[in-house]
Amino acid sequence: MSNTENKDEIIKFMYFSETGECGNNAIVHEKYCNEMIEKGYKLNKITPLGNLDDRRDSYEGTIIYHWRKLKRGFKNDD
Repeated sequence: MSNTENKDEIIKFMYFSETGECGNNAIVHEKYCNEMIEKGYKLNKITPLGNLDDRRDSYEGTIIYHWRKLKRGFKNDD
């Protein structure tokens, strides 16, 4: 995603597989979230599009991240 510094709200779809076999794994998601926080964004909401696998205790599916740019000088506790 380019030019995220200039947008107040960002929605990003990312595929998640705990084993990393079918898509991005937890390390990629953690790095992405840390970078967004460093750019001044607050994670507003996460929407999972998937479920626990009924054959093992793991999550696989798409995660939608909803970010909002923090306004400097204001308290953002909503």
